[in-house]
Amino acid sequence: MNDTSRRNKKDLQRLLACIPVITGPCELDLLVFFYRHPRSILTNEQLAALVGYDTKQIAHAIEAFIGAGLLERTQTSMHAARMYVLVPEGPQLGGFKTLLDLASTRQGRHDTLELLTPGRAGPPSEINAKRRLRVVA
Repeated sequence: MNDTSRRNKKDLQRLLACIPVITGPCELDLLVFFYRHPRSILTNEQLAALVGYDTKQIAHAIEAFIGAGLLERTQTSMHAARMYVLVPEGPQLGGFKTLLDLASTRQGRHDTLELLTPGRAGPPSEINAKRRLRVVA
């Protein structure tokens, strides 16, 4: 590991410490999704399909984001879908934006997941996909 890589990982560790609701791959990927789509009208099932996690994980992450003040949710009686609005505010805003900018890149996501889940390159779906590729090859 070179000095730049070590420095980047230390920066990522500092940023993750500022946003304690990011505890694993699901939270990271869901926040990146909302960062890219700050106003979304979707059901939890649609969110789960879009980011690749089960609905229980999505529901848990959403509740954590709402509790932390990062996300607002509204629902109308006419639709099952809900409107989600990303609303990061406060002193952590700069760190939040920096972290999600980094996590939006392939290398940044890899490095962030490595810090969140030491010894693992990504969520189980990525590991299983890599294993399937090895078997086929």
